[in-house]
Amino acid sequence: MATIRFGLSRSSPWRCLVWVLVAWMGGLGAAPAPAEAAPAPTHLALTAADRAAGLAAVQAFLERKVVRQRLSDLGLSPEEIQARLPEMTDAQIHAVKSRIEGLQAGGDGLGLAIGILLVVLIIIVILKVTDTRILVTR
Repeated sequence: MATIRFGLSRSSPWRCLVWVLVAWMGGLGAAPAPAEAAPAPTHLALTAADRAAGLAAVQAFLERKVVRQRLSDLGLSPEEIQARLPEMTDAQIHAVKSRIEGLQAGGDGLGLAIGILLVVLIIIVILKVTDTRILVTR
């Protein structure tokens, strides 16, 4: 009976090379990587006009009756909200403004349409698998 061996023999020069490479890569993996830093690009920083426009958008959103009621339910008074608005950083203003722009009143109905379609498809599959027919007569 013949046996087939895969791999490297103990005296193979390739085996020595493999162990050297394993040790080399292990050493490289253990060394900490140098830190790199760069200044933020200028297009990411908000200008004074962008900050004012962002604050205006956030302010207009906060003046809505539903939002004001929800914030008061959470224990925030309108005075506290107005005091905290100027303290927001440019990144916070940009994040809030982009989330406000992404909101849609009442949603777009796509989820409802997909849900109804899935229910209909599941009913059809169940009827086909059970070989059931539905007859509508008058």
